[in-house]
Amino acid sequence: MLLPSLAKAKSKAQGIACMNNTKQLGLAWLMYAGDNNDQLVPNQNGGTVDANASPQGSSFVGGYLDWTISQENTNTLYLTNERYARLAQYYGKTKNVYKCPADKFLSAAQRAKGWTERVRSVSMNFWVGDGTTRGSKDGYPGFIVYKKMSDMIKSPPVSVWVFVDEHPDTINDAGMYIDPTRMVWGDLPASYHNGACGFAFADGHSEIHRWLSPVTRKPVKYQDVWATYPLDASKDSRDYLWVKQVTGEAP
Repeated sequence: MLLPSLAKAKSKAQGIACMNNTKQLGLAWLMYAGDNNDQLVPNQNGGTVDANASPQGSSFVGGYLDWTISQENTNTLYLTNERYARLAQYYGKTKNVYKCPADKFLSAAQRAKGWTERVRSVSMNFWVGDGTTRGSKDGYPGFIVYKKMSDMIKSPPVSVWVFVDEHPDTINDAGMYIDPTRMVWGDLPASYHNGACGFAFADGHSEIHRWLSPVTRKPVKYQDVWATYPLDASKDSRDYLWVKQVTGEAP
């Protein structure tokens, strides 16, 4: 009787800690825009870290996560060094703001190396912020790419998410892609907290959202998610439609 209660209490505590982390990230994101004439921080959209990145960094954070033993899975410099992470100066270069305490998932190869965790659980909304190369997201179908706070017109900041806990099998380049043109998950949100997930919104608030569909609450398989199970949300679209609603707006 006691063990389920303890597990539930632990999950709740982890959810609160996770929500505090994303709230700090959200405030750092807002401060960046305030210091840069309303411009939103660039949002990485592919590739591994550029060793020749500018001193200002190429994106809000660096590093490409996978299930291999690549050093980008554990290198905290990509979170705390301004050469790679433009937001680093705004959260005191504290690496833990990017990590959900419930995320301890590692592949067999990573455990064999003696690792205890990967460095990041959090990704940013693909549609919030330009790509690492200016204009690289222009022409993507579906949503507006928000490049300034003032671009949020039809959907106010309180209803646009910026940061999320992403599923360990799909987290990679730190940009979580929601495809508005098909009823299919491009990337999948996590469900660490008893089938729930943390979000930070553009107005600065954070919340935990509970998933309704088993399509969303997928177990971790330590593989490329597309190779192991379908992400078609058309048979039970409740979660997908909620996320789509708070992701962005059509042109």
